[in-house]
Amino acid sequence: MCFESVVCRTSSVKCHYESNHSWLLGKSEDEQKEHISRELKKAISQSSSFVNFVKSSSNLVAASFEVSKIIAKHGKPLSDGDYIKEAMLECASYLFEDFQNKDKVIQRINDLPISRNTVKARVMKLHGNIQDQVKKDINACQAYSICLDESTDVTSSARLAIIAKYSKGNEIHEELIKLATLPTTTTGADICQTVVTELRNAGVDIKKIVSITTDGAPSMTGKDTGFVILFTGHVGHPLITFHCIVHQQALCSKNGLKELEDIMKCVTKTVNFITACALNKRKFEQLLNEVQSSYSGLLMYNNVRWLSRGHVLERFVECLNEIRIFMDDNKQNCSELTNVDWLIRLMFFTDFSSHLNELYTKLQGFGKSVDQAFDVLTAFEKKLKIYKRDIEKEEFKYFNRLKKFYDDLKVHDTAGKDFQKRLFLEIIDTTAEQFSLRFEQFRKFEYTSKFIKYPDTVDFETLDLTMFSWMGLHDFEMQLVEFQSSAIWRQKFIDLRIRLELIERERLNGSLEPQILAENEILQVWNDQPKTFNSLIKVATSILSIFSSTYSCESLFSTMNYIKSDARSCLTDELRAACVTLKNTRYTPDIKLLSSPHNSRSRTE
Repeated sequence: MCFESVVCRTSSVKCHYESNHSWLLGKSEDEQKEHISRELKKAISQSSSFVNFVKSSSNLVAASFEVSKIIAKHGKPLSDGDYIKEAMLECASYLFEDFQNKDKVIQRINDLPISRNTVKARVMKLHGNIQDQVKKDINACQAYSICLDESTDVTSSARLAIIAKYSKGNEIHEELIKLATLPTTTTGADICQTVVTELRNAGVDIKKIVSITTDGAPSMTGKDTGFVILFTGHVGHPLITFHCIVHQQALCSKNGLKELEDIMKCVTKTVNFITACALNKRKFEQLLNEVQSSYSGLLMYNNVRWLSRGHVLERFVECLNEIRIFMDDNKQNCSELTNVDWLIRLMFFTDFSSHLNELYTKLQGFGKSVDQAFDVLTAFEKKLKIYKRDIEKEEFKYFNRLKKFYDDLKVHDTAGKDFQKRLFLEIIDTTAEQFSLRFEQFRKFEYTSKFIKYPDTVDFETLDLTMFSWMGLHDFEMQLVEFQSSAIWRQKFIDLRIRLELIERERLNGSLEPQILAENEILQVWNDQPKTFNSLIKVATSILSIFSSTYSCESLFSTMNYIKSDARSCLTDELRAACVTLKNTRYTPDIKLLSSPHNSRSRTE
């Protein structure tokens, strides 16, 4: 009752009672009982109030974490918590008008700690929780892969994205390990030192890395001092290395279309004249409006964006008549716009760029396994042969703009037409040659990559398992024989291929739900295999973890530039990385753990 402590002995308790509560000795027994009962009720009430206070505080902290998570998830400024609370308070008086405890609800909202500094602290703790989950899952998997790419932010600082791909249960995850800052130079040694340091700081085992995918820059793939060769020494076993398949395709397109660079220069010059000047832009928009065009203006070319060229050319061709009128009205000498040979090349360039853009789009995106990407490339190489035959026969079934232009011509020089035809065939041949040369590395791995879907029909002699030897696959061949001899396990993959066919059909029809990925379906079937086929499972999960491109890094850099814009350039590296992680991660932070009163990390600073 007096909240003092004494030794639990009869003599000690008696001594304490007689010394501190002697006034009760003069009371009757009933009065003593009444006093003791009253004091006990008071103590219980105080204890209950304290428990409610702690619970209330814990709920406020949890709500604060939720608001902070949403702010970071949408890439918004951390100071947005202040106006979120203001909006909640203004709405509360109307939303809870008919609530009896309206004042308590409003007071609870008012007590919600979501100031900028609090949100900042919450975001860092949420990020730490995500990192802990990623570390646990990566160390629990059999093997994982990483992809790397380097870019600069608005402060011109070099940023290196390190993303890991691994299996967790029946799902393939792609998660950011670190958005690191590189020193003044970005040599292979600098990148290697940064990656090794950051992976060790993250607490993940670098010995489990099976593959690396990079953007193919000399600092990454240099023969003697490139990152890949240096990092392989740290890992201690051979690595499967790939140059981003999308980068490779972009280089093939660039080299194959060198003969048409003058077309792009003229188009860019014309577009810039119209759009770079505000007055010209308004006049051209008015012209398009007068002729009831489907477009409101032109698109400017950006050589960094791979899809930009095709989109710019398509819009240019669609507005070609209006462009001619506008350039004439403004006394601009642009003879190319009336030159038949130049226009023929423009139409071919536009059609061919559209085909390349279609390929870009198919290769981009998350959840693309190596064998899927290679299937897309193989199909395009076959299409190149069809395009060539189409030009040779002058049918132009796959060059709609070129065909329409030829059909609209009443008179055309046959010799000039033959020259253009030879040029187009040469461009297609050069592009096909580039694809053949640049994707040789993928071709070597093509048959092995099919193992994840066709283990029931694969021939052991055709598999290249040298890069997986460090995983202890001594009994792989025997396990494969047992697996292929069992009708039960073979049927599993026959059924899998039927499901994959349905998924692909839904994807092509546009009715596929985004969370359904083919690689997750494949992983689930492999996870259902008995442990007696552990060597087969190791190889399959390793292949599934391989990045076919650095699309994840490219997408992450877009997020980084959105978060750390000119208006938010003062964000620290750690805070920026935390915001980027929370915006991109598929993990859900454990807010109950973070907001627990027993968790010292959740206390408000």
